[in-house]
Order: sequence, then C-alpha cells, then structure tokens
Amino acid sequence: MIRTLIIDDEPAIRKDLEWLMKRYPDFLVLGSCGSIAEARVIIPNTEPELLLLDIELADGTGFDLLQEFPDRNFRIIFITAYNEHAIKAIKFGAFDYLLKPVDEEELMATLKRLLSESPVSTRTQMDITSSHLQPKKAGLQNRIVLRSSQYLQVVPFEEILYCQSDGSYTTFYLSDKRKVMVSRPIKEYEELLPESWFIRIHQSYIVNHHCIDRFLKDGILILKDGTEIPVSARKREYVRQFLMGDH
Repeated sequence: MIRTLIIDDEPAIRKDLEWLMKRYPDFLVLGSCGSIAEARVIIPNTEPELLLLDIELADGTGFDLLQEFPDRNFRIIFITAYNEHAIKAIKFGAFDYLLKPVDEEELMATLKRLLSESPVSTRTQMDITSSHLQPKKAGLQNRIVLRSSQYLQVVPFEEILYCQSDGSYTTFYLSDKRKVMVSRPIKEYEELLPESWFIRIHQSYIVNHHCIDRFLKDGILILKDGTEIPVSARKREYVRQFLMGDH
C-alpha cells in the first residue's frame, strides 16, 4: 500500500479526497493537514510516499514545502484551482495534477498511472517546475522533463529533433538517436514547447525548426540528420512562409 498524505487548506477538499482515496485499496491515507507548518511536522513522523498537495496554501506554496525535503522521493499529485501558468510549469516538470473540484474518474486514472511507474527523485522535477514559475532561472527554461513508464528523462530543447503522435501517446526523437515515448497527446506538447524552437507541421508531427535542412515542393521536410517528415497539405504554405521569415 502506498502511504498517502493529503495537504490542502480547504477542509471540504480534504474531506472529499479522504473519502475518495478510501475507495482504492492500494493507497493508505495516513491523514490530512491544511498548512505547510503542519505538513512540516507530519511528514518526518509518518514517512508518506505520496502527497496530494495543494499549490496555494495559507502559509506558502506546495513548492515551498517540497524545497524543505529535497532528498525525498515523494510521488506527488498537485491539487489546484485552475491557474494556467502554474499548470504549465507542472507539466514541464512532468508532475501529475488534478483540478478542483477533484473528479473521481480523473483521480482514478492518475492513481492507475502512478501505480505503473517507479518512484523517482523529485529534485529535478522541482528544479524544472520552479524555473518556469520564476523567469529569472532562465538557464533551466530550455528543457523539459519527459516521463516514460520506466524513468524520467530531462531533455534540453536543442536535443529534440521532432515529436510524433500515436493516439494518446507521443514519441520524442532525440539527436543522439534515442526515443522517449510518453503517455500524453501531442497537443499537450504543442502548448508546452515554445514557438522559438518548435513548429507544428502535421496532425502527427512537431519539429524543432532549428533542425530543418530543407523543404521539398512535394511537401516533405528534410531534417539535418536526413529524416524525412511529411507536411500536411493545409500546413504547407504556413511552413513555407515560416522558413522564409514571413510568418
């Protein structure tokens, strides 16, 4: 059983989460609390493996709390009201999150995915996430964490050649010939990967435009490593203008 602690400053949310989590026999709810001060005491005493963690608490943020336990291999599901900036940062770090009010089906899907993955250090995820919440950490903003079923892969944008969609999965093709498959749709990465690096050329492809060598008239894009990628008919004029600097 995965030892679980709920940290949220809304009593109704804590109560709902406790009730929902009791329906999943693979998880043991150790308790809940509503502040960083309480969590700071409870965590060393109970040794939780999973935190259901609110982002905005009365006495700080969930990120502040995690910085106090840099060497713990917590599994973390952030619980948050909708905040586009915070959620984008969470996605960059490959953390899971649930929006308030928590939907049981989304919770179930997240817990199921969590059970299939090995626990990993949260330090790198936190560094990447924090860098996208605090623009001054510009050096870390040119990378993303990709989470496969076996590991977390930190990838600088410059090492990504292209991404290919396969239904609800996306495969990242890297410059050193590695491939990383993640269980997220390509549309999510279209929103995350910046236009200063990447261009969507097809329903199934996002390409690092720094890696483009040439664009053929029949709609084939050739990368510098020789990879050939089709450009959809409706995207061809856009790609042509983009490469000519007219976009």
